[in-house]
This record gives sequence, structure tokens and C-alpha cells, in this order.
Amino acid sequence: MKKTFFYFAMAACVSAGFVACGSDGDDYVAPKVEVQLPLPEYASEAVSFDNIVEVESSGAELESINFTEGGKAILEIDGDYYYYAYTASNGLYTLTDGGKIIGTVKETTARGVSSQGTAIEINISVTIGGVTYSFNSADAAANKVTASEMIGNTNLNNVARSWTVKTMALALDGDVSMMKRYDSGDLSQLAKDANENGAGLTADEVAQLNKTFNGVEFTKYGKLFINYTEQGKTHIVSVDWSSSDFENFLVKAISENNKFISNGSSIEVAFNEAGGCLFTFKTTIRGNKTYNAQLSVVLQ
Repeated sequence: MKKTFFYFAMAACVSAGFVACGSDGDDYVAPKVEVQLPLPEYASEAVSFDNIVEVESSGAELESINFTEGGKAILEIDGDYYYYAYTASNGLYTLTDGGKIIGTVKETTARGVSSQGTAIEINISVTIGGVTYSFNSADAAANKVTASEMIGNTNLNNVARSWTVKTMALALDGDVSMMKRYDSGDLSQLAKDANENGAGLTADEVAQLNKTFNGVEFTKYGKLFINYTEQGKTHIVSVDWSSSDFENFLVKAISENNKFISNGSSIEVAFNEAGGCLFTFKTTIRGNKTYNAQLSVVLQ
């Protein structure tokens, strides 16, 4: 059952949540409340510059830059992702790290909301693992996609922001039965408790869950960034998505990568007026044991 819990826990963290969990004796059903949260500060500035060409520093390649609705600049360097903050004014994006300016990005040819080969000017200097990389190009090019291309509905407006994991609740029934609430995104506790209730995870499978999910960054231009900590180091995973609702949100891709998670899994999202929501992921896990799993993640 390798990575079974990792995938469905990751799927849950991939969305949003903050509605109080139900009692430990009953499966919690999120109320269907129509809530429209205020647009995040940088909603109009969100844009993805993907497949950046010919911008390298000491052999390290700058592959993409994502400016999110939540004010995050997410740089992809040699396949790894790094978070920074940004501000924007008149098409100029200024990146900061701990309040210190580390560079700028400017689109030099305005070609609408989406285009291939959009010209951008890049001047960025970042230090990663004690090594400083400077990416400078007056005539770089990238594929541009903005959030305005996605279908505008209340749910997508609500989730297009930074979310931090607050609590989780796990319910299993079938060959394995348990229900428990957790005060953090520590996935190692899920594996421990599941095993104590007969899940039979191997030592290797338990090790796969030695992770803590911190939060997610969700954009309306089709990117989702999952932030987790493992052995004291922060990692960021990027996932593309195309659903305009949450009926089949990421379920197909997850089930294709993990035979224990069925393609018939479901995802529910409910918001509250306090500015958060509850994300609930339901699936049937089939391995040496078969059981239903419901993981609810509260984010704010």
C-alpha cells in the first residue's frame, strides 16, 4: 500500500478548509453555505510565465515564475520550487525575500491574457543552499497564462489564495475502522493511528508519511502548489488542474498513480464567512485490506 495515505492526504491539502469539524462519533458533513470571500489583494496580478527560455545562472535553469493571487512569487529552478513574496505596479513585479528586494520581472510585450513567446525582462538574484544564482535577461520569452482565462465562479474566487493547514480529521470504515481529529497537518500520526487500528502499513509505507503539510497555494490559472515539511526541510509540489468545480478535482490523476485510490473518489469544499473552508476527500482504499477513507482538512 505504498504511498496510499500520502496521496489521499496530499489530495486533501490540495484544496482549502475552515469549518469546525463534527464530533468524533459521526462523519462530518460540511454545510452547503453559499459564501463569497473578498478577492485576495493580488487577484488582478496573478499570472504564470511558464517554459522560460535561455535564462540560466551557473548551469541552473529558471523554468517558470508564478505570481499568485495570494501574493506569492513561486520560482521553478531546475525542477524545484521556491517561495518568495512580491508586489506589483504597472506590469512590474518586484520580488522580496524577508523584506529584501531580490529582483524584478517585467512583461515587455503586452499580448492579452494568454500567449506563447511573451517577452519578459528578468533580473533576479536568489540564494539557495548557500549558492547565489543571478538570472538576468532583457529579452527572455515564456508562455503566459493569466487567471482571467479560468471560469469565474464563487468557489474558484474563494480558493485562489494562500491557505494554511489548521487541523485534520480522518475516518476509516470497513476492514479498518477508526475516527480521529488532529491539531496539525502531521501525516505521520495518520499512519501510526491507522496501523494501530489494523491497516497493516509496512515500515516503508509509514516512512512515506513522515511529512507535515503546511498549506497550499491555489491559482485560477491552473496551478496548485502544495507546501510540506520532511525531515526539517520545506518542499513544494506543483500540480496542474483544469476543473472549474471540485467534482473531479485531481481525483483522476491521483487514482492513475495509486491503485489503492479509486477513480470514483469524491471531493467536497465548503466555505464559511470567517474566511476559511473545509475540504473533504472520500475514497475507497483497496489493498490487502479494503476500507473507506474520509479525510477532512481545515485550512484558513
